[in-house]
Amino acid sequence: MLPLEVPSPMSAAPQPFPISRQKIRRVLAVDDPSLREFMSHAEFSPEFDLIKTTLDQFLTAAFRERFDLIITSPRTTVDQDIELLECLQKWRGEGVKVIILAPQTTAQDVIAALRAHAFALFSIPFDYGSFTTIVETAISVPIWNDGIEVISAKPDWISLRVRCSMVCAERMLQYGHQLKIDVPNETRDTVLLSFRELLLNAMEHGGRFNPTLKVDVGYLRTDSMILYYLRDPGAGFDCIKAITTAQSSVEDPLANVAARIKKGLRPGGFGIHLANQMLDSLVYNEYGNEVVLIKNLR
Repeated sequence: MLPLEVPSPMSAAPQPFPISRQKIRRVLAVDDPSLREFMSHAEFSPEFDLIKTTLDQFLTAAFRERFDLIITSPRTTVDQDIELLECLQKWRGEGVKVIILAPQTTAQDVIAALRAHAFALFSIPFDYGSFTTIVETAISVPIWNDGIEVISAKPDWISLRVRCSMVCAERMLQYGHQLKIDVPNETRDTVLLSFRELLLNAMEHGGRFNPTLKVDVGYLRTDSMILYYLRDPGAGFDCIKAITTAQSSVEDPLANVAARIKKGLRPGGFGIHLANQMLDSLVYNEYGNEVVLIKNLR
């Protein structure tokens, strides 16, 4: 792997950054085999100009021009990419959108990327569907400041405060995938699917997708369980009634959820019902605005 030496702001080109006045977005990425074929054939909406450089040219381009999104090289480490991101933030101020690609990641890398306000983190090999979604989300946001605040974090206990927005929801789910918890894929997918539904429910019904409101999110991992905690800013709801209604209103809840999604509708109470079926424990507080979900590992 080529060494990555991040220039300090004082050593970079002294002239101000040229501001792109083009309507189309500009994305900077390293011309790497793991991305080359995919980026050439993938169809993104909205479209964007992809500027590909060698790894040696990448730093010069990142500091001398403005880009709507920067995608790092999968040949550099998370620590190197975070050093680059922090240097760009000092040089430009807030609003730098960087997607970190890395050969591999750990829970510590996830925490470090969250603290550094990276837009997203992927390890190789990554899911191209998720990658496409995150890239489209990033370039669709013209003005961006991070909506995920790290309250405290260590690999087995993470506490966050998250803005009620779809952008933050998509980013949270991708970070969740990168935790790489050492459990079977089926168990991991079950937990993340349940967490996704409850997070979106908290943001939509508790926060009305109001970006001035936030959801408290907690993650706890022990040898015997995975636990997520969510607290939304709303007044709450009758979760028992929602689950009971979902159970009794249709014969096939899964088919009903699929039909609602096809129409562009959220699963609603059916999503909570399915989460309740997939998890070992789903416990709401008295008001319905706090929830704990537990998946046992033994």
